[in-house]
Amino acid sequence: MSSTQALVIAEKMFSHAVFKEVDKQQLVDRFDVSGLIQQVNLDYGVITGQQLQTETEISSIPPQGIVINTPGLYRFSQDIFWAPVAGPAAAISICADNVTLDLAGFSLSATVQDSSQHISGIVVSNATGVSIENGTLLNMGMYGVRADQVQQLTLAKLLISGLQCHNLNIRNLSPAGIHLNQGSGISIMDCIVQYMFVTADSSAGIQLLHIKDAVVSGCQVRHLINYDGSVQGYSYLCCTDVSTFNCNAEHFQSLFGGNIRTGGHTVLGFIPIFCADLIYDQCSASYMTGCSDDCHGMSVFLDVGVKVSHFTARHITDGVTAAHTGAKATGLEVYGVAVSVSHCTVEQIKAINPQDKQSTGFSAWGLGISFNDCKASKVVVCDEYGNLNTELGYGTGFGWAPDPRIPFRQIGAVWVSYKNCHAEHCQVGFDTWFHIDSSWLDIHHPCCDIAVLVQPGQSRVLSGNPASECNPPIQIAIKNIASGNTYPEHIFNEVVQGIKWELSSL
Repeated sequence: MSSTQALVIAEKMFSHAVFKEVDKQQLVDRFDVSGLIQQVNLDYGVITGQQLQTETEISSIPPQGIVINTPGLYRFSQDIFWAPVAGPAAAISICADNVTLDLAGFSLSATVQDSSQHISGIVVSNATGVSIENGTLLNMGMYGVRADQVQQLTLAKLLISGLQCHNLNIRNLSPAGIHLNQGSGISIMDCIVQYMFVTADSSAGIQLLHIKDAVVSGCQVRHLINYDGSVQGYSYLCCTDVSTFNCNAEHFQSLFGGNIRTGGHTVLGFIPIFCADLIYDQCSASYMTGCSDDCHGMSVFLDVGVKVSHFTARHITDGVTAAHTGAKATGLEVYGVAVSVSHCTVEQIKAINPQDKQSTGFSAWGLGISFNDCKASKVVVCDEYGNLNTELGYGTGFGWAPDPRIPFRQIGAVWVSYKNCHAEHCQVGFDTWFHIDSSWLDIHHPCCDIAVLVQPGQSRVLSGNPASECNPPIQIAIKNIASGNTYPEHIFNEVVQGIKWELSSL
């Protein structure tokens, strides 16, 4: 159930000959889950039976909820405690244009008896010019705020806390503090989503599907746990022209309890998928803890035309599970085309026994990616006791973004540039593996065990298991395809001498 929008972006992104072997439709079918989430919301339960709200002052809400279908200003007059009916329910449904809902500093608190049900705080449908502001939503189930097919929607100064949803029987269930589907002219300002405790295939703090022309600013997403699925802070799917400013994600954790039917157990502070023309500035991710899959501060995944500046990531750790292994950890990874990353800093990145043999500050896969004035420090690969061992892989400041699956293992980092970038206290400063026609200019690598790693013709073994999105399991040896690169002069001389030595030994 992939979308046309995702395929349009995929066609644009993979138009260059370097991607000629990529099956675009297969990638879209695998990673565009927006249609599946939409279908879940339709099948999970239709909310009916709400009481019509005729007064502009809201002082109580019945178990079946209220519906606002007339334009105007509606205002809370006190804290409201809501005990929803069993089954699908929303406290407040808005289905009229030009509605302002002012919580006036008060809170809406739910007492949910069955956390497996579709329970939402506020739902907006087929409306233009709606504003929801200035208050708190506590202890909701599936969503804090959900909006479908909206134009000119504003969410401002909302605190959404204590959301709980536990349901592994429904595939692609994705509880979220704020969930917006299909719309434009969106503004999300100074909102906080915190203390989400869920057990579902996926989860998100702020989730945008098929949104165009939006600004997300001054928001915080913190303290999210998924007990058997993925955790995402700012999740954008099939979006265009979205700017994200001064937002942070912190204290996320995923756990693995045996659910291998999910799309993964990734932990991601920021994750756009099949998006175009995005801007991120002055954002941060910290204290991300992954279990059996990937863990990243930010993953620019299958996107085109993204600009990231002044991003920071700290304390990103993967492989915290009973098996003591995950896929990989990264401060900021890029799988995309025409992506620029500038003035960004990542530190304390650690992968425990990574199946992708790598922990990385910044990583690249795709075409036309630039890293300018970026810094990575204290990046390591280790065993479960914290011991460093290069047989387990390298903690790399800057390198390729590995993945054992097709087509990722077939495509390198093409036309990637590193300018005035710093790697400090890493096992490898700069790894040139799988880079093609790329350049390193004015790079710095103090206190790195290996300054620049160049391994022409060598092989690495990547693997994956059902807990890390590979079912059946994969183990594959890949041979380095690096070529046409422009290295710093001292590294170039070492590479030339190394090739001469290899030829002479034949």
